[in-house]
Amino acid sequence: MFALKDVCDFRPAKAEARSRLRDADPVSFVPMEDLGIDHRVLKPEKTRLLSEVNGSYTYFANGDVLLAKITPCFENGKLGIAQNLVNGVGFGSSEYIVLRPRGELTNEWLYYCLSRSGFRALGAASMSGAVGHKRVSKDFIESYQIPVPPLSEQQRLTRALDELLGSISEARDRAKRNIQNSRALFDQHLAAVFNDAQTEVTLEHVAVEITDGGHMPPPKSKAGIPFITISNINRQTREIDFS
Repeated sequence: MFALKDVCDFRPAKAEARSRLRDADPVSFVPMEDLGIDHRVLKPEKTRLLSEVNGSYTYFANGDVLLAKITPCFENGKLGIAQNLVNGVGFGSSEYIVLRPRGELTNEWLYYCLSRSGFRALGAASMSGAVGHKRVSKDFIESYQIPVPPLSEQQRLTRALDELLGSISEARDRAKRNIQNSRALFDQHLAAVFNDAQTEVTLEHVAVEITDGGHMPPPKSKAGIPFITISNINRQTREIDFS
């Protein structure tokens, strides 16, 4: 077992990008919402000029592993390997921890080590900060122990895990299509019921009160009544996320 700090470099210097590129050169830009869950390879979709991002954003390059450090992104498993970056360079959220494996460790093996639920559980238990803005510490990540078998064994195990992950992704896609088909069928039946209705009235006649609620969220609190915003509503499943 090895501590991550013994087999990885953390947060590579932005000087790498500035030494190879000009301010007007494009680079990939990866905000937190573009970092996937259960997707080993990061697929960058946005670009910015180097001059626009080399200040406050986090730098990374092809092959680096990105890990979200803020709640709930860390607990949800937001993690990925940077590939196909424009000019080989990317910038993104300041809430990323960037790990660059050294020669004895492949980035694929590192990805799977960090994908384990046990790692997320320990990291979540060590978080600190205000409610809603808790972060896993760099010290926890650096000292976390992972197995480092020979490179040939890492590659063999990675291939097996890739096949398993592919099967999981296919199953998830099928489930998603089934949900969408069920929703479409429900909407059809719902439309038919309303079309058959004989009497129509306005909502004000059947509702005690109609309001869009307050527009300022209450102060953060560790306990109390749940406060729901539009971001807590899943558009596809039409469920409310109380987490």
